[in-house]
This record gives sequence, structure tokens and C-alpha cells, in this order.
Amino acid sequence: MLKCNTEEDRTITLNFRMLERILRFVAVWPTDYNPYLPAQLRGRYFLSHLLDTLYLLFWLCICLHIATFHVISVTTVPVSYDELFLALITTSIYSIMAALYGYLRLYERKVRQLREYSDRHFRQRSAPGIYYLSISSCYRFANWCLGWWLIFCILGTMHWAIYPILSQNGQLPFPCWYPVDVQRSPVYELAYMCQVLGQLQVSLVFGLAGALFMVYVFIACNQFDMLSCSLVNVRHTAMLLNGGYGAELRHAQDHCSVDLRDYFLQEAFLEDLDKMADVVVLRHTQRRRARKLLPDGQHYLAELSSELTVALDDCVRHHLVLLEFCERLEDCYHPYVLLKLFQILLLLCFLAFMATVESLSTMKLINVLEYFMLTMTELYLYCFLGQILKNQGLKVGDALWKSPWQLCGASYRRRMLIILMNAQRPVRLTGLKLYELNLQTYYTVLRAAFSYYTIIKKFR
Repeated sequence: MLKCNTEEDRTITLNFRMLERILRFVAVWPTDYNPYLPAQLRGRYFLSHLLDTLYLLFWLCICLHIATFHVISVTTVPVSYDELFLALITTSIYSIMAALYGYLRLYERKVRQLREYSDRHFRQRSAPGIYYLSISSCYRFANWCLGWWLIFCILGTMHWAIYPILSQNGQLPFPCWYPVDVQRSPVYELAYMCQVLGQLQVSLVFGLAGALFMVYVFIACNQFDMLSCSLVNVRHTAMLLNGGYGAELRHAQDHCSVDLRDYFLQEAFLEDLDKMADVVVLRHTQRRRARKLLPDGQHYLAELSSELTVALDDCVRHHLVLLEFCERLEDCYHPYVLLKLFQILLLLCFLAFMATVESLSTMKLINVLEYFMLTMTELYLYCFLGQILKNQGLKVGDALWKSPWQLCGASYRRRMLIILMNAQRPVRLTGLKLYELNLQTYYTVLRAAFSYYTIIKKFR
């Protein structure tokens, strides 16, 4: 059911500032320390860059020391298969996170440019019609997903830090080799805090990198929905531009039937026809007067030829903006997607093996299963995002065919061909241009992980 336009909350904005602050907290993005320095030291001696580098090295030491000490413990101390694979899981996570730091630092400017491009070129709502879509729906949904995604990421990793407290056995969350005796105080407390920070780092870095990607895909999907809505309602947009069809528009609005399942967020608002008519009629008074000079009996779409051309020109520009944004999104995230697919493949393989180890304690088995479900969810999320963005790009052509193109003139049809030609270019998200991100890739990764698991199982 369509919502009244008064239910649209235009005060909702994206919590991008919150994401930026957390990214700076874990040194994924650089921080300008000049505002926090004394006035005589601001902008001098490269002090801000030095502080940012030291802070980055602190977080890199947190993750790299855990990965390095696990490698040393595996190579110097005889361990069982379950301890070996637990060490491999931890090593792979923290090693890939160090590589992720490098990617996020190098591509920080491109990620910011995506945000600036969307703010500058994306629409706040679809074209005027009997109903419309709003970007506020996308912002509300994206903020909700961001909150729950970060909560699940933190809960899915921080339970490893709680396990030694619950068991009261004096062990660290990740027992591994240390160059000192970690059983003595205060060395134990220091090592424990470093590992807890490492777990927090895992949840925030991986969670925020995925959250940024998710937000951009959601915004792009919402814009494709707006474009589709504008194309379906192009006739009503032209009638509003003309200004002489108030009764027909109200009748169409009273009897409109909209399948909200055609739209990603399944939320649309009824247009305030009186308010919208006051906004657009002043610009088109000349066209409204010209309507009375046409021969009697001429079809109304012929009378609306110029307005239809204006409305479709706006859709063409919107479509080109979306295609440009998707190309930038692909260019920015294709190394990250490949890195995530590689990490998820390793984790699924190792976690599947750990889940079948008979000597594993109940608490560790629960933790492994939780990590397994979190990894599966993350894999499905990325593949699902790639699939829905592709589907959103393809449905633009379908929406155009729902417009009254067969009743329009040559000018409308020429512009229609421009949209159809652009819609044939598939909107794809790939991993380093090698693997397309879709549901087929989801099944491929699962099959590959199971195949590697069976190979490892034979060598046990």
C-alpha cells in the first residue's frame, strides 16, 4: 500500500560521519591531528603525519604480532591438528587484515569520491507523478543495516575475549608463543589487552569495510528504483509539466495499483498533486496555452510531446549518472572483493575442518560454529549485493517498456533507444575483474571450500 507523503521523513541522513570516525579510530583512514596540536605546532615539522603514522603502526603491531606469534608457535612447538588449524585460522585473519589496511589506505580517496559523487549527482526523489520514491527510505534502511551489521560483527568476534574469563583457567584468548612468560603479572594483563584490542580491530576493520560497500550498493539500488519509477510514470510527469490535467491525475491517483515488490525497498509515497502542480506549472504556462490551439480529437500524448521529451531527457541523464557511479564503484572495490573472497574461502575450509574435530572442547566448538555462520553470512551478503545491483540495472529496460512508448512520437522513441542501449551494458561487481559477484559465485566458493576440506581431511 502506498504511503502518504507526510510519512516521508526528509530529516533522515546517512550516518557516514559515524563510519568515518570509527575508521579513523582504528587508523584505517588517516587523521589530521593539526586541530588538536598547540597553535605554534600546527602544520609544522610534519607532526600531524608523524602522529598518524605512529598511530597506524600501533594498530598494525596489534594484528601482526598475533599473526607472527602464531606462526612461531606452530613452527617451534609440536601441536595437534585442531591446534594447528586454530592457529592457521587466526594467522589468516590477522594477515589478511594487514593487507586490508593497505588497500583501505590506498583507496581512501576513491571511497570519498564515491560519497561526493553521490551527494552531488544523486536524486532525492523520483520524478513527479502520481506516486514517487524517496532517498529517505534508503537512508533509514541503510542506517538500520549498519547498526545491526556492526553489532553482529562485534559480538561474533569479541566472545573469544570473554572465554578465558568464563573458564577462569588463566589462559589467553589465543594461546600462542610469546618471548616472555605471559603467566606473570603484569605481562599477562598486557598480552590479554593486546589480544582483546586485536579482536576489536578484526570486528571493526572487516565490519566497516563491508559496511561502506553495503551502503554504496544500497544507495545505487535505490537510485535505480527511482529511475524505474520515473520511467513508469513518465506520462504523469508530462501531464504535471503541462499543468492542464489535474482532474485526470487525481482520477489516476485514486485508482492506481502499484506492485511494491517491483522496488527493492518496497516503499512508495503518494504525490501531493496540488503542491507539485504549483511548483511546475509556472515554468510551463506557454505550453499549457498552446494546448488549446490543437485540433479537436487529437490524442493527449501528441499534445504532451514536448513535455514527454523533457521528462525522458531527465531520465537519460539520471541513467548515465548511475552507470558512471557503478563503474566508479567497481573500480574502487574490485581488489577488496577478491581479497574478501580469498579470505572467506580459507576460513570456510579451516572452520569446516575444525567443526569435525572430535577432541575440540564444547566452548571452542560453539565459537567455531559461530565464526562459521558469520563467515557464511558475510559471503552471502557480498554475493547478494552483487546480484541485486545487477538485477536493478537490468530492470531499467523493463520499466521503460511499461511507459506508453507506442503512443509517442519519434523524438521520444529516439531517446528511448538511448536508455535501452545503455541498459544492455551489465552492471557488474567483480573481484579483480576475474570473478563476478553474484549468487553463482556464492555456490562456487562453497564448492571450492568443501573440495579443499575433503583434501585436508584425507591428510589428517
